[in-house]
Amino acid sequence: MGRVSQPVTNVDRPGTGFSRRALGRMAAGALVLARGAQASVCAPAPNVADWQPLAVGPGVWRFAAARGRTNADNGGRVTQLVLVGDESRLWLIGSGPSPADGRRLRCTIERELGRAVTDVVNTRAHPELALGNVAFDGARLWALPDVAAAMRKRCASCVDALKTQLGAGAAQLDGGDVRAPTHAIGHHGDRIGRLGPFTWAAWPRAPGDRALVLWLQSRRLVIAQGWVWAGALPDLRETRLGEMQAGLSRLEALVHDHHLLGEQGDIADRHEVAHHRAYLGALRRQVEAALRRGGDVESVLAHPFAHDYLRIREDAVQHALNVQRAWLDLEEGWFRRR
Repeated sequence: MGRVSQPVTNVDRPGTGFSRRALGRMAAGALVLARGAQASVCAPAPNVADWQPLAVGPGVWRFAAARGRTNADNGGRVTQLVLVGDESRLWLIGSGPSPADGRRLRCTIERELGRAVTDVVNTRAHPELALGNVAFDGARLWALPDVAAAMRKRCASCVDALKTQLGAGAAQLDGGDVRAPTHAIGHHGDRIGRLGPFTWAAWPRAPGDRALVLWLQSRRLVIAQGWVWAGALPDLRETRLGEMQAGLSRLEALVHDHHLLGEQGDIADRHEVAHHRAYLGALRRQVEAALRRGGDVESVLAHPFAHDYLRIREDAVQHALNVQRAWLDLEEGWFRRR
């Protein structure tokens, strides 16, 4: 029989490898280095507040977004992010508007919850909710196949556009840091399915540009980034009016007696979706009436119909932008039919 190797049982014996004391020193040194790396990653940026987790219910937190669109003051934090704990996994819906902001978000989660994010979901191809992906190394990144493809195709132009909006705060953005999801939610063309604790649906916000809606039946919660701006007007940027109206009709039926977390604003319900639908219906009627009588965008802006829907200061600017977006959509169809 060949010689059987005996395991080393006393690592203090000279010539048998590292001693316990040496291993202890190495472990201590590694711990110091790890703490130093964590401290450098988690060091707060000047004049930028940490993300703050707000409890929604058992195992669910939200990170509130600033009102309005991206600018130097809000740093691009204009999409509300949601965190959901599910047994051994921690799901983050959206990752923040930059790698640096994603790192601050990751540090906040690990510090406040004592857990690391295991899965990140990008609900649509939108830089303010996906440019923090690179900060969550080791986490699985999920998106619809068409959303992931759009992110790979458009990432460079998205970063450039965001830099323009951020102005002086754009130094933290680098197109080379973009990380597109590699885990597919469903297959091409799928419209509904399951992902971890979520049931999901995919609806178009514009032709060929879909966004996810996620719901947690057990917690009576719907997550609808890109569909609802609670307490404010909806934003028609990157959408088409018809697709948004159809999506909101589906969403109102889905929400029913559930709570709702949207793109911006507090926890909402189906009444918020109804408000959005009523506003967009009134907007469509006014634009179509102006087209029939040969009017223009200014005549729609001058009409007082929107006064019943404005609730916050930012709504006046948002309404003007929505009128222009709706005019472009409906004018195109109007001339095609004539």
